Amino acid sequence: MTARRPLLIALLTAAMVCIAVPAFGYSSELTAEDIEKLPAYRAYLADPDDPSSWVYPDPTTDCWICHGTQDAAERSGPHGGYLTTTNKCATCHSVHSAPAGSVVLLPAATVKGTCETCHDGTSGVGVYGVLAARGVSVESSHSIEITNIIPGGDASSGSTTTAVFAGVGGTLTCTDCHSPHGNAARIVEPFLGDRIRSVDATEPTVFSTRLLKKNLPLASEPASTYGSDWCGGCHAGRLYGHDDADARLANHGVESAYTQPDESLRFNYSFVAKVDGPNSSVVETGPLGGDNFAYVMPDDKTQTGPNRRDSLQQGHYPICQQCHEDGRRVGNVAGALQQIDATEVFFLTTPDGTTSTDNPRFQVFPHEGQYSAFLIEPRDSLCLNCHNKQG
Repeated sequence: MTARRPLLIALLTAAMVCIAVPAFGYSSELTAEDIEKLPAYRAYLADPDDPSSWVYPDPTTDCWICHGTQDAAERSGPHGGYLTTTNKCATCHSVHSAPAGSVVLLPAATVKGTCETCHDGTSGVGVYGVLAARGVSVESSHSIEITNIIPGGDASSGSTTTAVFAGVGGTLTCTDCHSPHGNAARIVEPFLGDRIRSVDATEPTVFSTRLLKKNLPLASEPASTYGSDWCGGCHAGRLYGHDDADARLANHGVESAYTQPDESLRFNYSFVAKVDGPNSSVVETGPLGGDNFAYVMPDDKTQTGPNRRDSLQQGHYPICQQCHEDGRRVGNVAGALQQIDATEVFFLTTPDGTTSTDNPRFQVFPHEGQYSAFLIEPRDSLCLNCHNKQG
């Protein structure tokens, strides 16, 4: 019996994983008391009943204890990479202890409740609750399990519409946008995002799918890449520009399959025209994520030539995320150069949300934002990022 005891403890602990505990992922402030609350950790202990024998995990290297195997190539966290040697299913599904009315044996009564068992904003590093926890007003939010209203969702008129989502009462919930099992056939291609989620802030941003689904509720066709077409999977009426022949609403034009049928040429989150540094006259194509130099369309947008800094922008609209992202400071178009102060370079030196000078300070898009409509900057400051006030 002695030899089988650790296995028995592991199985019993896995079954108890439905216990809602605060989320400590990506936090550098783990304490012994915190760790003792983690069922997944206790499942790996040789003797869970003898605290003197416990060796606490290093939060910078031992993430596998909660999120997967020790194989460095297995980076899917709890959302995928299921093997016969892992206990990852039990992270979200409880065979015997799910609450009454739970969907697919989830540890909470709703999808939102289950997701927030981990993604709950603890220490200000979650997806919801970060702004309020830091004393900042939430001006915009994708209201999970509250609404089924979609601004600009009607593709024929551009007006507001409704949809039946997977949340309580048909409201929007986490799994309407995210694929919790990480099915590669159902999620977008990996892209370089802004989010730095690490206790080691010197790590670069990483390529990830963010588990974003290709097929969103109102999508006419799958969006294999993250960009305007992905947003249009719900906000279908926003993909048509104000100067289109069959304009359906007075929208600002955006790059999409509608405006650029050739997908190989179409701008998306991984491929936009951008300057290569502060006060630069050099334009290149590259990802929107990871810096602040791609949030301004080069000026002017109509002329081309080998010496024209804007030649890569001709014939392209901006993508949705160049105006709608986490709030930040971005330089303006001012004649020949894009004026960006060196301090506006995007790179976090501390865990996000803790330092007011970080740019952006918070990285919670598209869950909530500190400016209305998830704008990166408010009012005229945003307009002048692209429209030369001297022109």
